[in-house]
Amino acid sequence: MDDEKAQLILADIEKKIFDKVHMGFDPEVLDVLDNPDVSDKEIEMLKSKIGDDIVVRLFNIASSVYYGQLRRGSVDTFYKAVSRLGMDFTRVLIIFLAFAALSKDKEVKVIFAKSFATSILGGKILAKEFGLRDSDAKKVELGGLLLEIGKIIIAVYRSLYNEDYEKAEIGEDFISSYHSHLGIKIIEKFKLPEFLKEMISMEYLTLEKELISLSGIVMVAYSIIDLSFRRFGNRLIIASPMPDPDEAAVHTIGEVIYDTFKAVGLGGYIEIIRQPLPNRR
Repeated sequence: MDDEKAQLILADIEKKIFDKVHMGFDPEVLDVLDNPDVSDKEIEMLKSKIGDDIVVRLFNIASSVYYGQLRRGSVDTFYKAVSRLGMDFTRVLIIFLAFAALSKDKEVKVIFAKSFATSILGGKILAKEFGLRDSDAKKVELGGLLLEIGKIIIAVYRSLYNEDYEKAEIGEDFISSYHSHLGIKIIEKFKLPEFLKEMISMEYLTLEKELISLSGIVMVAYSIIDLSFRRFGNRLIIASPMPDPDEAAVHTIGEVIYDTFKAVGLGGYIEIIRQPLPNRR
């Protein structure tokens, strides 16, 4: 497919998905969350401008082991949920969850699960292993979420406008070559942080002077997730110790990952193989 034809197809996807499809939230929500001076009350009022399904998932994630039980206090208001998740992360999650909810297509669910898994692995495990600052770990987390948002958009286009999709003869080569273009359009449309453009358009493992770059960590995380999904039938398989009062383990990273997957409704895409705690002298 030549680039001119590809650009016409991309323009049609953008017009139909970005302009005609109701996203499940008022765009004003993202503008308010982008304001560092916004009041607690203004944040709380946003709940009425977001679809119930998205709100429930945001609360579930904020209340999960990683965000909730490891910190004090229950998440009983939308303001508290946003505070736990962070403003930028909440904005990206709203967009991510909204697009994923536009289609019941199994392919959309799989891409959704892989993206979420990449975010968790990169931002919570690899970031810790590489000793990243919290702010950089959050960037990796955001990059993982949006890495394949363009593929979700194309899958939604196929689901809602199948006749146009078939007529365009969209194939794997097109998706591979242009999904990042749609991801960048999302970043621009919703005024998301600029660093995300580099995150989702990377083609190579990128290094800094002595260390791996943040986008490189996202790529490593995605490669691990992609391998697991290919080998184990669209599932992330992890061998990890799990909480066991008899062994004095009340918290493990395996529990964090599993609980976070369940919180966003992706429990069917992860399996934990329980491992014994390592012997320590």
